Amino acid sequence: MLAATVRTSAALPSSEDRLASVAVPVEPATPDTRCAVVYDRFRADADLIGVPVVDNEKPVGLVNRHELTMRLAHDYGRALYAQKPITALMDAAPLIVESGVQVEALESLIATENPSALMRGFVVTTAGRYAGVASALSLLQLNLARTARRKREAEEARHAAESANRSKSRFLAVMSHELRTPLNAIIGFSDLMQSQSLGPLQPVKYREYAEDIHVSGQNLLGVINDILDMAKIEDGKMVLFEEPIDLGEQISAATRFVAERARQSQVALDRDIAQGLPPLFADQRSVRHILLNLLANAVKFTPGGGRVTVRAERTADRGLALAVADTGIGMSAEHIEIALTPFGQVANEYTRRHDGTGLGLPLVKSLAELHGAAFRIDSTLGIGTTVSIAFPAGRVLEPGELRVAV
Repeated sequence: MLAATVRTSAALPSSEDRLASVAVPVEPATPDTRCAVVYDRFRADADLIGVPVVDNEKPVGLVNRHELTMRLAHDYGRALYAQKPITALMDAAPLIVESGVQVEALESLIATENPSALMRGFVVTTAGRYAGVASALSLLQLNLARTARRKREAEEARHAAESANRSKSRFLAVMSHELRTPLNAIIGFSDLMQSQSLGPLQPVKYREYAEDIHVSGQNLLGVINDILDMAKIEDGKMVLFEEPIDLGEQISAATRFVAERARQSQVALDRDIAQGLPPLFADQRSVRHILLNLLANAVKFTPGGGRVTVRAERTADRGLALAVADTGIGMSAEHIEIALTPFGQVANEYTRRHDGTGLGLPLVKSLAELHGAAFRIDSTLGIGTTVSIAFPAGRVLEPGELRVAV
């Protein structure tokens, strides 16, 4: 007898996904059961697809409904086979499958070796002992159960992830607030020490230390503010204080802020602002944050002798487009995906020489999208990167138009 049994892997399927859950425990016939008896069973039960033949709890064959009824319905069939043992008409080499088989393995086995088993049925065993009969309907039921289970698991995983994300955002918000209070004192007192308002700071080296403390405090405060903003955005609690702003003025202020860093890095800094740009109705702090992050990144990742250009112009659909382009190290598609993941950092020889939290681009993207703006990165390794933000026409104030935040 051909017994095709597929063993289970270490990762067993759930009870919903096992053949045992859908196999029909059809009462088996014995090898000496007469054909007429099995024929009568088929006539009495229209849903019976097959009858297994079992000897000492071990399946030895399977009787197919269609084949048996056709044989006995023939003019001489009943006279020839009715009183013979069922072994004369059974399939002595049916597909036999262990009840713990993986559905994917069973489907592959049937498709490649036993396609007729879908219509003829197959025998299911548990530890080699007869358990029931299954068919194409059984596989359909298994697939439906598996789909329902996976959908349920995905929903549970989504709820767990959302809950974890909310907890993370609350934790970051609380910790950021707790850190900002002592940082403000550090920054304030280091600034006071730098200014020597209360008298000379001696020796001179202490003044350098005070400057280092002040710069480090400002940097750390910037990181904390970024984390807090990202937490608010992810938690849906970021509030935009919208007002008419001059994008050209914001660009000028941002370029002045990074000009010294660009000079020290020997990177040229250019502005290309179209004349007569109308006001943009947006959150000024967010727009400034976007510009500072993009310009700081562009300067940071552009080697000496390179160029960073910030552009602003009207778009064809009457919106406003902002772009920061550099001739820096560039990124591959894979690097862009990493760079847009919060706290994700692209690792290479150049980037390892620069500090960063990996929040700059994700925060810029989130702030742009809060304004309904389209965010895009075009980058080529060794050539440079252009980050574009296109504000929609609905955020552009045409001449004479007044608008106040709601």
